[in-house]
Formats: sequence, C-alpha cells, structure tokens
Amino acid sequence: MNKQKTDKPLYLGHRERLRTRFLSDNGASMPDYELLELILTYAILRRDVKDEAKKMIAHFGSFANVITASEEKLAEYGLSQNTIVLFKIISVAFKRITTPHLKESNNTLYTEFDYVLDHCKASVLNADVEEFHIMMLDKQLKLIEDKLIQRGGIDEVPVYPRDVVKQILDSHATAVVLYHNHPSGNCQPSSADIHITQKIIEALAPLKIKVCDHIIVSKDNYFSFHDHRLLDFI
Repeated sequence: MNKQKTDKPLYLGHRERLRTRFLSDNGASMPDYELLELILTYAILRRDVKDEAKKMIAHFGSFANVITASEEKLAEYGLSQNTIVLFKIISVAFKRITTPHLKESNNTLYTEFDYVLDHCKASVLNADVEEFHIMMLDKQLKLIEDKLIQRGGIDEVPVYPRDVVKQILDSHATAVVLYHNHPSGNCQPSSADIHITQKIIEALAPLKIKVCDHIIVSKDNYFSFHDHRLLDFI
C-alpha cells in the first residue's frame, strides 16, 4: 500500500517565511531580490522564484528598473500577463500615492524634493523615448496637475515655448517644474536641454510664472538644474 504524501512543497514554507519577515519590519531588512521574490509569489504560484528574481534584477539592472520597465520589455523578457499587470499595478499605485502628497503637503517643494523626484521617475522612467512633462504648481508650490507636453525619439524631444506657455496658462499655475527622461542613461543636460529651458524661463518671466527646476532622469541617476544653478538665465 502506497503512503499518501502530505508534505507541503518546500517553496510554500519559504514563502510563508518571506511574508513573516516582510511584516516584521515592512521589508526594511530584505534585499531587493527578496522583495522582488515576494512580489513574484503573488503572480507565480507553484514554483520557487528566488533565482528568477535574481535573474530579473541582473537583466534589468535594479529592482526599480524591473517594476518600471515597459510592458513591451517585460513581455520580451518572457513574463506572463499576470506578472506584467502586477508590476504595472505597483508602479501606478506608487504614482497615485506620491501625487496626492505633493498636492496636500504643507511643506515647500524644496523640502519635498524626494517626492518630486519619485514622481518624475514614476512618470517617465519606463518610457522608451524622451517625454517632456510639466508639473503645474500653485502659489504654495503644491501640485495642481502634471501634463505630458510632448513625446519624442530615443535622444531628443521637440518642445515649443509657445505650446508650453499655453498649457501652463490653462492650468492657472504660478510656478512649474519641468522634467523629462533620457532613455540613453546619461542624465547630463544637452545643449538643446539648456537652450529650451532658457527659452521657457524667458517666455514665462513677463507672466511672473517661476520655473522652480528642470529635472532630467535616467534609470540610475538624475540631474537638477536648480541644484546645479542653471536656472539664473535672466
């Protein structure tokens, strides 16, 4: 008579331990691959996913790059629709968390820069082409709305000051943060980036609308015009 096997698969016990560890300190002690592994357990139900988590981080470069990768790149890697949707939910949820904070916070933009940077990254980091956005701010430097102004190519995006001014006036903003991405990975501003920033500052100055910053983000870094004192054109 065959003995019926009742032992649980080993990965189930491991998953329970991962969840317990996560809840003990909200994941603070977990390395990136273990956090990704825990996320994958909710999309891949019947096998060990530790090695898969490590391989994904090695392939995309970081935990953040995995979560914010485009649907096309995730599909090319071979992920299922369930896993892709899960990653997109996390990315969208993060943006919805940071956006209200920027709208409701009583602090100034500069004391909330981490939230501003996180918001910019969540908006454009998974884009395969350059995207130029503007964060419209009120007198208290709280976020009114975020507008995508233009999408371009892999290494440039055409931006026209007249269109920018119209979008800003329509939102009744009194200050703005410009931001765009560099898919190439180099976040240093090009001469074109510096030129368009100057033109936008000059166009907004008579309207008494302040350009607080122009932020360029790449997968691994960022560049702030404000931090590098590149906004004092006029």
